[in-house]
Amino acid sequence: MRIQSFILALGCMTVAGSALAADHPGKAVFDRTCAMCHTPTGAGMPGVFPPLAKSDYFLKATPGHLVHILDKGLQGEVTVNGQKYNNIMPPQSLSDADAAAVINYVSEGLNGGKPLVQPAQVPKLKVAQ
Repeated sequence: MRIQSFILALGCMTVAGSALAADHPGKAVFDRTCAMCHTPTGAGMPGVFPPLAKSDYFLKATPGHLVHILDKGLQGEVTVNGQKYNNIMPPQSLSDADAAAVINYVSEGLNGGKPLVQPAQVPKLKVAQ
């Protein structure tokens, strides 16, 4: 009985986590800005576009680096989850609010983390890079 209760509770937490991601304000920004390359689930395309979900690269990056990637783009070789990628991500034209929202969505909704950036921080982080 305890094992069944545990499995039921775990299933409810998974569903609740999925609902959190679906209702996150950054999901709409992600869907229109990132999903075309990184896929709607954030899984990426092996060898072409790196994953954003369960991504060691994302988890190691500072908020300033993440803002810089959105603002200036990224090119050259990167290693994500042990796999090398060498492609070009163009700069994204996002408002400070959208940049913060999408970074926080990737952190919370795709990596089980916490919010990383407030919109008011984005201009300072752009300058710092």
